[in-house]
Amino acid sequence: MSENNINLRIPKSPEEKESAYNNSFNVVNILFIIGYLIYNFSIEWQNWDKLSKRSTNSWKVNINDEIESQVLRLDEVCKQVDELTQLFIAALFLSVTWSLSRFVCRQWLILEQSLHSNGNCQWFLSLVLLAILNQIQTGLTLFGMLLILPTSFFTCYTAFSRYLCTIAISCFLSWFLLSLIISIVSKPILNYRIPYQELGSVGKNVELDVKQRSYRDNKYDEEEVNLTNNDQPETV
Repeated sequence: MSENNINLRIPKSPEEKESAYNNSFNVVNILFIIGYLIYNFSIEWQNWDKLSKRSTNSWKVNINDEIESQVLRLDEVCKQVDELTQLFIAALFLSVTWSLSRFVCRQWLILEQSLHSNGNCQWFLSLVLLAILNQIQTGLTLFGMLLILPTSFFTCYTAFSRYLCTIAISCFLSWFLLSLIISIVSKPILNYRIPYQELGSVGKNVELDVKQRSYRDNKYDEEEVNLTNNDQPETV
């Protein structure tokens, strides 16, 4: 007997569409990081003769030669630090814009429903906050990765050069905490329930049972009032 296999595609819930990995390592961040690695390789390739003369056949590193090699690489990077900083700012802007556009595309239906929630702007403002947190996460990823790349151009600045390890560790701790916060708040925000007031329940003879409550001595006294046909609003 032949088996009939039925493939069902279950649509993802709104929070399942969000991913810290995809948001952090988007296409702009990955391309810029790869481009900077290629730039470092080009520096070594252009100075291959100078670097190879200092190499020895020993497994141990010659400290003086290694320091000179590091200074040579850093000197080449610092000569173009202004251009690299401008490229970083441009890449950061493109990365944040790309991440925002992808967030809007993924959650377009949710955003559209929040705009038509009959004056309830809390849901829309919560979505805006979630989008801002995602953009900060994207920017922290690009900034942190460039800090730990070989011969980072950030080391051309005094503050970064002196406290590079502290700044890098703080950046990744901030990224971890921010990712944790996003994972906690994304589900209640993306699955926001609009509160409504129950009108009443339908009783016998299609009559509306209205419950009136009066406050007396910290107690509620409930009285049921049945709307008769004479009390019902006239319909055209």
